[in-house]
Amino acid sequence: MEASHSEVLAALAAATSQDINQLRPAEMRLKGWETSPGFYAALLSAFADLGQPVNVRWMAVLCMKNGVDRFWRRNAPNAISEGEKASVRQALVACCLRELAPQILTQLAVLSSKIARHDWPREWPELLNQLLEGVQQPGSRQQALLVLHHVVKTLSSKRLAGDRRLFQELSSSLFPHILLIFEQNMAAEAVTEGTLALKILRQITVHGFKAPYEEAAVRSFLDSAIPRTRVLIEMRQNASDQAAIQKLASLMLKLLSDILEHHPFSFGPLVASTLQLIDNLILNDSGCSLLFERAAVQLLNLLKGILLCSEFKSDAFPAGQQAQQAKSQFFTPQMLQALCQRLVARFLPLSQDELKQWAEDAEAFAADEGGECWRYALRPCVESCFVALFKEYNSHMVPPLIQMMQSNLSPTTPILLKEAIYTAVGLVSYELYDEVDFDSWFRGPLREELACTQADYRIIRRRIAWLLGQWSSVKLSPDLRPLLYSTQMTLLSGGEDMAVRLAAAQSLRNSLDDFDFSPEQIEPILGDCFNLLLTLLRDARECDSKMRVLSVASFVVERVGQAVRPHAAALVQCLPQLWAENHPMLRAAVAGALVPLVSALGPDHNQLSNFLLPVVETATNINEEAHVYLLEDGLDLWLCIMENVAQMSPQLLMLWPRVATLMEMTTEHMQICLQLTKAYLLLAPTQFLENHGRTLVHLLNDIMVDIKPEGQLQILRLVELIQRAEPAAMSILQPLVCRVICSVLQGDALPLLMALQLSVLARLLLDAQNVIAESINSIAQISGETPDAVLQRVLEVWLYSMNIITQPERRKLLALALVTLLAADDRRFCGILLAVAEVCIDFF
Repeated sequence: MEASHSEVLAALAAATSQDINQLRPAEMRLKGWETSPGFYAALLSAFADLGQPVNVRWMAVLCMKNGVDRFWRRNAPNAISEGEKASVRQALVACCLRELAPQILTQLAVLSSKIARHDWPREWPELLNQLLEGVQQPGSRQQALLVLHHVVKTLSSKRLAGDRRLFQELSSSLFPHILLIFEQNMAAEAVTEGTLALKILRQITVHGFKAPYEEAAVRSFLDSAIPRTRVLIEMRQNASDQAAIQKLASLMLKLLSDILEHHPFSFGPLVASTLQLIDNLILNDSGCSLLFERAAVQLLNLLKGILLCSEFKSDAFPAGQQAQQAKSQFFTPQMLQALCQRLVARFLPLSQDELKQWAEDAEAFAADEGGECWRYALRPCVESCFVALFKEYNSHMVPPLIQMMQSNLSPTTPILLKEAIYTAVGLVSYELYDEVDFDSWFRGPLREELACTQADYRIIRRRIAWLLGQWSSVKLSPDLRPLLYSTQMTLLSGGEDMAVRLAAAQSLRNSLDDFDFSPEQIEPILGDCFNLLLTLLRDARECDSKMRVLSVASFVVERVGQAVRPHAAALVQCLPQLWAENHPMLRAAVAGALVPLVSALGPDHNQLSNFLLPVVETATNINEEAHVYLLEDGLDLWLCIMENVAQMSPQLLMLWPRVATLMEMTTEHMQICLQLTKAYLLLAPTQFLENHGRTLVHLLNDIMVDIKPEGQLQILRLVELIQRAEPAAMSILQPLVCRVICSVLQGDALPLLMALQLSVLARLLLDAQNVIAESINSIAQISGETPDAVLQRVLEVWLYSMNIITQPERRKLLALALVTLLAADDRRFCGILLAVAEVCIDFF
């Protein structure tokens, strides 16, 4: 149904209402009009009318944007008509250039980029010229630059060869215009427009040139980027709009990082000046005082990128030679010593903001960011850069760090400096293997410092707890492990600071994750260990903290195995309480923790039976939203239960249809679903097949249609298991047998797959010839052949396959089945059966 302009305006207004009774019907009406002719022209009229309320115009742009995603492509179902699309393109740029509301302008820019992705340059060749004309006009320059930025960003993301070639041509023509605009705005200190121009330059420089530095204009721009960055950082402190200058400087550094990542050979000539900039701003006190955190992160990541760039380690290319020369001139022993001292003394100590966060919320402070947080967070960035320096220049970095360590062991050393040195020593523990006598350090100074109860010494105790986990798998005598575990238990005690306890828990996990771990060394304190971990689990407030501690407890169970049995009661009592908190991620951690616990308890896991099956039932319920978090751990737990249960229960038997549902939906969990089914067959074959046998066979038959050979192998192994576990149930296999015979007749299966297929048929010949006969009759009716002709073809493939099947047991099985046919005194196939007998003569 077509909607009038007034109806669309009314629906847009209602869709912005806070009243749910108006909002929902309006959303339904707008959704219903998405495929109606004229709807997008009405939306265009709505957001182009500056007299309409801002929220109505904003909603109109959003509806248009959603429609472009779904219906703009020519071959899309219910695609927008070409005439309507032409009217939108004709008016859109003008709407953008006169738009004053920032939130609407941003959405219009995104909308323009989405349409450009489909239509530029064929259907919308005038787009870029219109935007460049807008850039020349002072009244529309900022709007035009914003739209151009989004368009260029979208076009640069296209990856087909033809699209990339078009974008490179666009970049060559666009670069001089945008560079001029950038230079003019920088000279006039028009920071906002200069930032937009720089964003465009970054996209076309990085993605629009195969070798940016070989282009004269680009080379000049890149050469000026480094001194310009220094100027921006210096002028930031006295600028009226510090945030804008900071953003511009950060964007300039982002440009350099992108060039290093995407075009290392173009960055080679910039290595020397980049390292000089790092020297001025990182190692120089006056320069360091100018730095803001984001710039420090970017500079240190540039330093790390230069260190690790593989192209700079080869002198096969001129850029590599330039980079190597610049690195050798910069990374002198004196410079490396200065870098070591600067990173440890200036950047690794805890900041006042971090200490404040620790005081206010110890759990949030102790949270492990993980992943690639070194890209944006200062502390992980400094740590990764420090490790990279050590790996590249080990011989020059070790002496200054050892000297700092030895000269700052006294009680008078500032706590924050000592903590930073301990952090450094832990980060590069492997590189310090021959330099540090950790046994003596642990027995002496470290334990003495742990005994200090001074309030601020929690900083040192937390770092020592972490340090023990770092060094325990590197260099610690086996006879000191009981002392290590005892020390960690002390740090886990309830009287300690929460951040110290969390660090001790992770340290314990690292200590147990050692190749030479011996459960006997921790068994005497295993009860205390679980009590302390579970107390910490109860004391923690944040879900992330609980998950981390539960992960440690689970790992302890996994490592000590059956030794956990005397101490399992407390864990058995705690897990249901955590499950009851109904947090999906925490529930996933609980399900994951149950797997090693059930495995360790073995048949004794019955004490958990009232809890385990509801957990599996919830985790595998695909109708629940939380199943995306729980399913994988739930399936692992289910399989673990099946492997350790003594006998089949009605509740377990009733759960299996969940497996069938999963196998129907996706092959993602096919392997574990087949393992579960195998476990059911081994545990109670008769009971299982009576209840679920036919469902299973029809399901496997459907899956065999599109599954890869690897999957077919797994399914046929399961069919073999059915034949061996319950020979009386072979009649239910008839649907699958037809498919197996058809596959055999095609004769193109891999040898291993063919061997399995023939083995399935061989067992049927031995124990259920009627199933074979029914299947051959069915195939004969479909193909128009006689049953004897079908069987003749099967036997011919059988004869051929006997020469390529290598497993002796399978060859014996196939031979035995054919001997059964010979014994039947059926002369129709006597010739081929005798030929097969000759191949198998060795077995009789």
